[in-house]
Formats: sequence, structure tokens, C-alpha cells
Amino acid sequence: MNGKRFSAFFTVVMSVFFLLSCGIEDIPYVDKITTYYKDVNSVTIQRLPLPSSEGYSTYFSHFIIFYRIYVAGENANLTGRIETSDLRSLINPVLNSDYNSFYSLTDTINNWVNTSNLENTFYSRRYYKLELAGVNINNLLSSSSLGQSLTIAFPTANTGIPTLTLGSAQFNLLRAVVGQGVSVNPQPSSGPGYRYFQNDSLLFNDAPTSFPVPSGTNNADAVGRTATTPPSRYTYVSMYIAAVGRDVLTTIYSQPSFLGIFKLPDSWN
Repeated sequence: MNGKRFSAFFTVVMSVFFLLSCGIEDIPYVDKITTYYKDVNSVTIQRLPLPSSEGYSTYFSHFIIFYRIYVAGENANLTGRIETSDLRSLINPVLNSDYNSFYSLTDTINNWVNTSNLENTFYSRRYYKLELAGVNINNLLSSSSLGQSLTIAFPTANTGIPTLTLGSAQFNLLRAVVGQGVSVNPQPSSGPGYRYFQNDSLLFNDAPTSFPVPSGTNNADAVGRTATTPPSRYTYVSMYIAAVGRDVLTTIYSQPSFLGIFKLPDSWN
């Protein structure tokens, strides 16, 4: 092999070695949540990732849960698991559209998806961050939550308050108040539980049906129905979870996981 050929060969070999030794390994990455199961009224992550899971000891900050509420008509009083396009469309066509839009991000076969603008991706479809009563959810779902079980449960009865349980500690779910510069204004706007995830006539009759949502709009975390037949009556919530990490200069996110679609209990007896 002459000198020029050897030099070119050596350059190629060293380039490949450089990429394998430092380029790929240095890409900030936090592994997704994969071990969870859901039934009609709840979803349980049996064990959140451990500190030894990929990226968690280096980058992890906290978990984030996104949600959006969908108004359904009287014919969408579903009692089983909602996992097909016809059931999602029966609740609200926008629900099926949102689900399909996020599918490429949540596809478990695809391990390399671009999540660099994950929060803006969800905000662009009016998904907001879940909050909890009596505790800062970012602090609760920080490094101390790793390895614990997490359950989000909706009452099996017609009334009640949905909850999040981490280990043995339980908290009521709360809707967001402000997100992405839009005031959510949950309705009804009075009473101790006005931000609970509960179905109410002021919710399903006052949810916006167009986008973008004007500032100050009531129930901006929900999407109403443009059709009046069948009349609005029920409400459902769709949820996703992801891990948030911090690199030196940027915020990084895991691939999000779809937690499920659940019916909200009524706020009245």
C-alpha cells in the first residue's frame, strides 16, 4: 500500500474510531418509561426508572405529565378501555387527531425520536402540565421518586376526585391555571375543588372549539365540540409522561409514554 492510500485509509479508520469513542456516547439521553399497565379507571407504573437507568444518574431532573381534556356527547358514555381510533373519534375527533400526531413520539419500536422541543410540541396542541394539590409536582417527581410505584386513578363511581399515588402518598390531581401565556381559567371558578379533574356543565359547555385560544379563555385545557348533536355531556382526559433532564446548556427529554384516556367523574351527585 503506497503512502497516499495508507494515509487515506488511516484517516477513515481514525474518523470511525472518533465517532464510536466519543460522538455517540456523548449525546445526552434519558431512557423512557416502559413498565406500566392500565385498566379502565387507572394507570400504574409499577416501578419508575432507577438511578442506574440510562441517563438518570447524569441528567435526570424530574418527571412531567401532560394532559388535555376532551368534551364528548351523550353517545360517548364509554365504560371500557379506549384504545382504538373509532372510540377516540366517538369521544371527540380532535382526540384521535392529537393521538395520531403524537404517535411517532410514543411508538415503542422507535427508540430515536427528536424530543428537543417536547414541551412546545405538546403545548402546540394545547396539552398542559398536570399539577397536584398540596405539593409541588416537580419536587415530588424528582430524584426521590426513582424506583417507586406511581398510580393515577379515576373513581369507578360517577363522582369522586382523581388522584396520583406515589409509593404510599396520595394527592388529588389539579388542572393547570396558566400555561404558554394562556390563562386556563378552569370552570367552575369557585369552591375548594374547582381545579379537580371533574366533569361539570360549566366545563363541557364552556370549552373552546377553535385554536389558537384567546388569552383569558375559560377551560383552555379542554376542547369542546363544534356539533350540537348529540349534546355535550361527558368529558375525558388523555395523558402522557416523560422524564426531564438537564445538560450543561440544554434541557433534554426522554421519549414520552402514553398513559391512557380516562373518563372524568361528575362534580355533582
